[in-house]
Amino acid sequence: MKKVLQFIGWPVISGVLLALVLMQYQQMQQVRRVLDERAENPRSATAMQSSVQISTPSFADAIDRAAPSVVSIHSTIREQIQLPPVEEIPAALRDLLQNIPAERLWESLGSGVAVSNQGHILTALHVIEGAEDIEVHFYNAQQASVTASATLVGSDPSTDLALLKVESGMLPPAVPIGSSDDVRVGDAVLTIGYPRRDLMTQKSVSSGIVSALGIPRDGLPIVEYIQTDAAMNYGNSGGALINTQGELIGINSFIYSESGNSDGIGFAVPVNKAMIVVEQLIAQGEVTPGYLGVITGEMLTAETSTSFFGTPDIDGLLIEQVTSGSPAEVAGVRAGDVMTAIDGSAIRSVISAIEQINRKAPGQTVDLRIFRSGNYQTISVVLGTGTAQYRTQLQEG
Repeated sequence: MKKVLQFIGWPVISGVLLALVLMQYQQMQQVRRVLDERAENPRSATAMQSSVQISTPSFADAIDRAAPSVVSIHSTIREQIQLPPVEEIPAALRDLLQNIPAERLWESLGSGVAVSNQGHILTALHVIEGAEDIEVHFYNAQQASVTASATLVGSDPSTDLALLKVESGMLPPAVPIGSSDDVRVGDAVLTIGYPRRDLMTQKSVSSGIVSALGIPRDGLPIVEYIQTDAAMNYGNSGGALINTQGELIGINSFIYSESGNSDGIGFAVPVNKAMIVVEQLIAQGEVTPGYLGVITGEMLTAETSTSFFGTPDIDGLLIEQVTSGSPAEVAGVRAGDVMTAIDGSAIRSVISAIEQINRKAPGQTVDLRIFRSGNYQTISVVLGTGTAQYRTQLQEG
């Protein structure tokens, strides 16, 4: 048997090797034919490269949708110059300082976004704060430059937002409004604004992703900022943060940069928050968010839930204090309650809870889902006016 196998084994192995050699030869011939075809017809190679380029994502359509609504804002601001008391000025300098004017004028540059077809422009408050004259520059449908004056409708220092009204027969179109509630970390976003005065006729566009969601601390207002690595140049304040569909999802507010340039982290006010500000400013000229009147800590964790209630399953905010005479106290909310949902929506964070309350106006009602003494119940609260607080902010401020 062994001799038989040896007899037939060598022919089989030789056949396999020959087949492999033939396959390699055919593959080499096929590669050579392709190379020859490309050499004879270079257009085919170019077409192949073009097909690769076409498959690369482009944001041009998104920019085309949103860019016409982004305007350049120029404001003249009068600033008082505070001189020290005369007795504190060296005698040799008193005559010289007497010739210094008591005030100075300077120009501020920023961007804004048209949020209605009636000429309402949303921008950052610090762009126009203290301004005497405000001008808005934009292009009409025929790409002709338009310069118009604007007046201040109102502002909200807590979000650093201001609403202007353009006084002109020709107005920029309203931007498509998206939803910041749908924004996720990792989403592609674009910023649009006017970077410098000498380039005010040209918008600047930058792309990036949403790098984080939430509030930057260090005493900043209670706003769930959208954080992005998309560059925000000087002059972009008040400009648009849009998604890849060309919808407004935020108003560019400020950047954090160690170099002082536009290479840092940018923050934008979420559009859902900004549009509440717009609605209230149009309706009454000021922002009056709803007020509940409780002070909370951080969200319960499995560990703290177990420590307080003997079970790791309680998700929500522990109410540590109820302000005397507040809407919450009147409705029956107590210290030690756990607030688990507002109007049927589960609470994601301290800031999201405050935002849900602030979106309501004083006099409106919210339904709070409360865990107390081992049971869940719903308490309806008619909101009042006041300033929201929470323990972590008070300790760090």
